[in-house]
Amino acid sequence: MAALGCWKTPVLVAAAFVLLFASPSSAERAKGIIASLKHADHHPDSPLHKSEATFDERVRNAMKGSSARVASIKNIVASGITPRGVPFDAASESTARSGSFETAVSPSPGSYIMSISLGTPPQTRTAIVDTGSDLVWLQCAPCTSCYRQPDPVFDPSKSTTYRKVRYFSYLCLQLPSVSYSGGYCSYRYGYGDQSTTQGDFALDTLTLTAVDGSTQSVPNFAFGCGHKNQGTFSGTDGLVGLGRGDVSFNEQIGELIGSKFAYCLVDLFGSAAESSPLIFGDAALWTAEGLGLRYTPLVRNPWADTFYYVKLNGIAVNGQPVAGIPAGAFKLDILTGRGGVILDSGTTITHLVQSAYAPLLGALQALIAYPQVDGSQIGLDLCYDLSGVPSPSFPAVTLQFQGVDVVLPANNVFLQVDNRGTTCLAFAGTSGFTIVGNIQQQNFYYLYDVENERVGIAPVDACASVSTKVAAAKDEL
Repeated sequence: MAALGCWKTPVLVAAAFVLLFASPSSAERAKGIIASLKHADHHPDSPLHKSEATFDERVRNAMKGSSARVASIKNIVASGITPRGVPFDAASESTARSGSFETAVSPSPGSYIMSISLGTPPQTRTAIVDTGSDLVWLQCAPCTSCYRQPDPVFDPSKSTTYRKVRYFSYLCLQLPSVSYSGGYCSYRYGYGDQSTTQGDFALDTLTLTAVDGSTQSVPNFAFGCGHKNQGTFSGTDGLVGLGRGDVSFNEQIGELIGSKFAYCLVDLFGSAAESSPLIFGDAALWTAEGLGLRYTPLVRNPWADTFYYVKLNGIAVNGQPVAGIPAGAFKLDILTGRGGVILDSGTTITHLVQSAYAPLLGALQALIAYPQVDGSQIGLDLCYDLSGVPSPSFPAVTLQFQGVDVVLPANNVFLQVDNRGTTCLAFAGTSGFTIVGNIQQQNFYYLYDVENERVGIAPVDACASVSTKVAAAKDEL
């Protein structure tokens, strides 16, 4: 039985880029971008920073946001419109082309924020990070219809390196819906909750800041200059897609530093001074040295190829396979795009396909003797009153990925949902597919090695140790 500690909340990310090139004397030449992840309550640009919501309300909002994101992904995968397509109103002036499915995003608990600098001279803005989408975009002047954001909108007229993407170009072909505009590529990008961004697909210089204060420029970085934007983006200046498509942030900078990125989420109920590392490029491999990283293969879903699909073979409780989960419960049907398992940093809790969730629920209930209470108000099924329990313990749950058994500590399985000691299972049931959320990923090192089609996973005693290793490497420079 694993002991339950404090509740770990979802996170928002405040990231400032640091370009790291390890010295030739290092054991491995690693290069990459190092960023820091911060909780929403500690980031001034976050709409949650000044929120007066209670602890209970924040939990409920997180659960609602998680369910909404799953519903959006479900709509996308199940739409069956076209592979890598996004359905739009037939009366739209946009022309559908191949592109990528995208998910709903929101600056609610469970989302992430990072800083991005574009233009010459650089204009630094904050944007939601989303591993379930590709396009990088910012709100741009002139705004036909823009939502309120904390910073001035990006002004292309103030950048000497800004230029529009040609309509008859490879880059324009990577977007799901485009139109011809005087020889240039205008885009309309849709998300599963009907949020949209529209504007000019453009190129400009991306600026990365080195450890010694110097800068590294990435010319001709493709992004959406959004003149008409609506939906659940309020409180940020745009969005950074970290999906698997060619126009995602990580893929565009991959030629410079390697097509990889990794993160390790710290105990977010701890000190505000703690931060979680977010690492792009080959440095993600070097940072993982000594962690005992093990890999599970990435799987391509041709109907939704932005998402990071992996193979989950089963689930165990206290080391014993959960009985009653049918064979093929987690299998991806590549002919229809249905089923499968997605790793998603933007979904708060893990949503298991119902045929696996019900047996897991039964197995846990049979082993837990604490007083059970109703958790329907927050959308969770298995909740207990631990107000009189000084040191509660719960069964261990193992996610059995192909090649990697991820043994989840109690804090990655159950979460405290109020100040009265109510603690609930951080899993929910769904239909169609399974999504592994960020609560289950906390205090594990996740390395998305896209160029080698695999994900490396390793438990860590403290993500702060990863940050310490990075800091030591910086001192060598």
